[in-house]
Amino acid sequence: MTEEDLTSGLVYNYTQAAEPPTRDTRIEPTNAYLGSCRSLKLAMGQGCAKFNSRYFSQGVGCQLILALGIVRTFQNVVTIIHGPLGCASNNIGLAGFNKTARALKGKPAGDVIWIHTNLNESDVIQGGTDKLREAVLYAEKEFRPDVIVIGNSCVPGIIGDDIDSLVDELESRLSAKLVPVHCEGFRSRFVASGYDAAYHGLLRKMVDPPAVIDSVIERSPDEEERLDRIRRQNSRTVNLLNVGSTSYGDEVELSRILSALGLKVNVLPLYGHVDEIAKMGEAALNISICATHDDYLIGHLKERFGTPYVIDTLPIGLKNTNQWLRAVGRALNLTDETESLIRTETAQLTLALEPFKKILAGKSVWVGGGETRIFTTAEFFQSLGLKVLGLKPHNFDRFAVPMLDDMEEPETVAAVAAGQPAEELVYLKRLKPDLYIGHGGANGWVLRLGIPTIPLYGQSLNHLGYSGAYELARKAVRALLNTNLARKAAANVTLPFKDEWFESDPQANIKESLASVI
Repeated sequence: MTEEDLTSGLVYNYTQAAEPPTRDTRIEPTNAYLGSCRSLKLAMGQGCAKFNSRYFSQGVGCQLILALGIVRTFQNVVTIIHGPLGCASNNIGLAGFNKTARALKGKPAGDVIWIHTNLNESDVIQGGTDKLREAVLYAEKEFRPDVIVIGNSCVPGIIGDDIDSLVDELESRLSAKLVPVHCEGFRSRFVASGYDAAYHGLLRKMVDPPAVIDSVIERSPDEEERLDRIRRQNSRTVNLLNVGSTSYGDEVELSRILSALGLKVNVLPLYGHVDEIAKMGEAALNISICATHDDYLIGHLKERFGTPYVIDTLPIGLKNTNQWLRAVGRALNLTDETESLIRTETAQLTLALEPFKKILAGKSVWVGGGETRIFTTAEFFQSLGLKVLGLKPHNFDRFAVPMLDDMEEPETVAAVAAGQPAEELVYLKRLKPDLYIGHGGANGWVLRLGIPTIPLYGQSLNHLGYSGAYELARKAVRALLNTNLARKAAANVTLPFKDEWFESDPQANIKESLASVI
C-alpha cells in the first residue's frame, strides 16, 4: 500500500480549527460488525459497515484516557484534567507505569504530575473556566513545566467552557507551552479519536517549522561545510513513531534494524522532550508502526513540512516485518541494503523458529485487540501452523482492509467490537481455541474458560521485529506446554454469566444498517 493510496481523497489541513474532526467522519470506520473476514471486506467496500451500531455496549473505552496516554508521557509536563473528579482517575494506576518506562528509556524519571479542576454541580451551571484558569496559573508557578496540557473532558464540552479562548488569554503570560486537547468522549463512537485529539494539540502548539538552511545567501566556506553536514545528517535521520503499546524492547529492536541501514533513529513522540518534539518536521522520513495511532500526525507533518512517511503495516512476524522494512528502504532509496539485511535476518529467524513450529502446528488461536496488531499477530501464528479461528478488533477501518487477504480462511470469524468482553466469551466458549492472545484485561476473563492466554503486548515484552517474532512464538509454546493456570482457573473461578447468555446470539446485539445486510 503506497502513501498515495492511503491519502487519496483526504485533505488533512485540520489544524486551523480548534479541534480535530472525529474518526466517524474522517476515515469512516466501524466498531459493530459480526461476520467473516470475507463478508467484512465486502461490507467495507460497500461503505455500509460504518452505519452499524449496538443495542447495548459494555466496557467501551474513553477518548480522554487515550489522549492522556500520549501527552502525559512528555518530559517535564503537567497535565490538567478539566472535568469532574472521576475523569482520568486511572492516572493513579499508570503513574508507576510511566516512571518505569522513562527509566527504561534512559529518560529523567521525574514524577507524573497532574492537576484536576474537580468540577461540581455549581460549575456545571456557572461554568468551570475560572477553576481552569486557577489550575493553569498554579501549574506554572508551582512546577515550572515546559508544557501544560489541558485535557478537556465531557462535562466542560457539554456546558461550553471555551478552553481555547482561555489559552489565548494566558499563553503570553506563561513560560510553558499551553496545549489544549479536545478529547470529549461524547463526540465520537471511536475512542481512537483520542489519539487525533492529542496530536492535534501537539501539531498546533508544540511542533516548530523546520530550520531553513537552503536560503540563497553568501556564506563562508566553513559555514557552507557546516550546513552541508546538517543536510547529510538530516537525510539519514528518521522518526520512529512509538505508541503506548510498544515496549522499550520493541523500540530497541526496531532501532537496531533501522540503524543497520545506516539511519539515525529518533523514537518519538511518547516520552520525548519538548525540544525533540519541536523538531519533528526536520526528519527525512516518518516511520509509523500503527496506522490507527499515527495517520493524523504523519498526514499533517507531510502537509506542513513535506516529510514523507511509511504507514504500511505493523512489524510483527517475519512477513510483516520484511514488508515494513522494504517500505522504509523504498522511501529512502536503500533497496539493495534493505534486501541484504532481510536475507540475513530471515535466515536466522527461520532457523530459530523451526523447533517452535513442531509444537504449534495444528493448534488454534483467537486474537483480540487493536486492528493492525491483531491481524499481523494472527498472520504470524498462521505462518507457524496454527489455525486462526477468529479476530476481535476494537474497530476496523481502511488501513486494515488489505490485511484481511492474509487470512488463509476467508470464513474466519471477524467480530468488530470496542470492549464487549461478555460478547467475546460467547464466541470463545463455542469455538474453544487452544490459545487466546489479547489485552491483559481480557485475558483474565478468558482464563476462566480454561483457555491458555498470552498478552498481546506489554511493557516488559518484545513482540516487534525479528527478535519480537521469536519471543512471541516462544511465549505461545510455553503457554501451550503448561496449561495448569488455565485449567485451575476454570475449575475454581466462575464467570458471572448464566447459561442462557452463552446460548444467545451475539449478532442480535448489532443494529445493522439496511445497506449492510449481505
